[in-house]
Order: sequence, then C-alpha cells, then structure tokens
Amino acid sequence: MGNRDVQTIKIATVGIRGAGLSGLSVARELLARDPRIKITIFDTRPRLPHPQRTFCFFTTEACTYSVERAFSWNTVMFRGASFERRVDVSTSPYTMIRGEDFFAPTLRELESQGVAFRWACSHVDLLDNAVIADGRTCPFDAVIDAAFDAKTAQSMMWQSFAGVWVTSECAVFDPSTAILMDLHESSPEAPVSFLYILPTSERSALLEHTTFSPAPMTKKYHLDRCFEWLTRNCKEEFQLGATEHGAIPMGLRPKSSETKCSVGSNAGAIRPATGYAFVRAQEQARQVAHQVLSLGGQPSKPYPRWLTYADSLFLRALLNAPERGGEIMERLLCHARGDSLVAFLSGDVRLRDALSVWLSVPKRTMIRSLLRI
Repeated sequence: MGNRDVQTIKIATVGIRGAGLSGLSVARELLARDPRIKITIFDTRPRLPHPQRTFCFFTTEACTYSVERAFSWNTVMFRGASFERRVDVSTSPYTMIRGEDFFAPTLRELESQGVAFRWACSHVDLLDNAVIADGRTCPFDAVIDAAFDAKTAQSMMWQSFAGVWVTSECAVFDPSTAILMDLHESSPEAPVSFLYILPTSERSALLEHTTFSPAPMTKKYHLDRCFEWLTRNCKEEFQLGATEHGAIPMGLRPKSSETKCSVGSNAGAIRPATGYAFVRAQEQARQVAHQVLSLGGQPSKPYPRWLTYADSLFLRALLNAPERGGEIMERLLCHARGDSLVAFLSGDVRLRDALSVWLSVPKRTMIRSLLRI
C-alpha cells in the first residue's frame, strides 16, 4: 500500500475501551486531527473515574501536555537516615496536575464534541473492528484498547500510595521545595518506603506515603504513616482535607490485546522503576491517533529497551533482598549527579546519564541481591 493510498482511507468511527487517562487522551488527539470522527468510549466504571488524585512529573524539553499545572517546584529534596540532599531542577521543574483538572474538563470537552460514553458496562470485549459491551456487538472502523484492570495485572512489584491534603494554622512547610523521598526503613513487605511532601504554601501541602512492594498496601496503612509524620512534625493544629489512594504496577507484564492498537498501562506507558506515566501517556496517545488515522505501524515504545531492562533488574534486586532496598535507594539518591538523576527519574534520559546513575548504586549490594546471596 503506497502513501497515496493511505491518505485516501477514511476512518469515520472509532471505539475505545477504557475512559481513564489514556482513553480520554487518545480520543482528544483523534478529534484534534479530524473533528468529524464519531467516537464511542466504553468503561466498566461510573462517570468521572479517578477524580481524586494527582499526576506528578519532571517537565523536560520533551514534555507536551494540555492541562494547566496546579503547582511546580524548582527544588526537590531527597533524604534518609544518613543524608539530606537538595537538587536544583529549575531547568526541569517538578510539576503537579490535579486529577480533577484533567478528568472533568476533558470529559466535558469530549462530550461537547459528540463523543458517546457507555458507562458502567458489566463487561467489555474487543475484536479487530468491534466492541462487545454487555453482549451487544458495536462495529467500528477502528478499535483502540485503553483499558487496565489492576485485579488481573501481572506486575513484578507495585507502587501503592495514599495521601492527604493538610492545612496548618502556622507556617510549617517550605513551598519552594518538594520533598520527593523521605526514606523510611525497609521491610520484607515494603523494600522501599518513603514520605512524599508537596507544599503549595507555608500552611498547606499534599502529604503522601508510598511503598514499592510485592503487593499493594492498604489505604489505611499509608494514611497511618502520614498521620505519624504529622504527629511528630506538626505541633500546631492542622486540618485534614481530601485524600487520594492508588496502586501503580511496576514492571508490568504486557497483556496481549484483543486488538492490534493499544495505549496506556498495558502498552508500556508506565515507567517500570518509578511509576511515572502521565507525560508518556500523552505522547503515546498522539502516536496512536496518528497510527489510527494513517493506518501506519505500531507506535514506538515509550521507553528504550535498555532502560526497561535495567529497571527490571532494579526491581528484581528489591524482590530478592527487600531488606537492602533502603541502602540501594539511599546510595543512588545521595551520590548520583543531580542533572543525571533528574533525567533518569523523568525517563527522558540518555544512556550516559543512566550509566552515571547506575554507577552510584552499591555494586556489591546489587550483585548480591540479584544472585540472592
């Protein structure tokens, strides 16, 4: 098929399974390219999935997103039992987007453009050119799989978290600095455990506890760690606001999709070692929209193969020797060169920067962990 033939093929209808971040993003990208397309999105959840959560990422030159940021920081902090380190990230600010600032406006925008939503489906299956929802077959010119089910996911580890918005009567936070990792002691249940503090003023912040663990921890477990921190560090009165809770697969084993075109978690949008996904999901949505409308090949994977492989080794070390997780993380965060560390965490990293970070990891500890010694 020549390029001229590709341009003459008409895609008039698209069916999408999954109305989460990736499903909504790919629908928006399709309509930006051709507003005449008729799109139907099917989801097993009720309207407005996941409004109470935040998306965070380093804003590199490669980042493009259409949602207004809620806050950003030019300095980030890492600390543990024996170190405290601040890193200037003004060239790649750490950025937070509230889930409600993405989901609600995007849903309204898509509905105003004629996108049809089928919410609360009991079951959704896919064929190459059809969606089967609750036993009813709906044919389309193209079908996209953007669904993810954590209950059936096969993942090496899980990043689970829960957080609470806190308001204090006195100035207790530094809004110039985001504390990305305040490391806690490792345990067999949680090889990596840390507090995450995102201050939006001297009196308000999102306080969150996160673990890298073989199985997701409960919301109560995480919130209890947050409340313990508040009891130790905030002697003044404080008010608790909205909470958020979730679990992100780390080292997710891709599932074979029923359709040739997939986007999101099952298509590799999540960085295995960090759980970051928002920016890559946007990039992948643009690739898939182009693929569908031009009938091109499969979109490129969001992360290079060598980085995904190295991330898998890191996760394997944590699984094999969970008691060493804190040591590995502390050495990495303490000794890696600042600019290389930021590039590495963001995922927009060159091989030489990744090598610089890897060399900061305790090599003997990593080798012993991988070999189960």
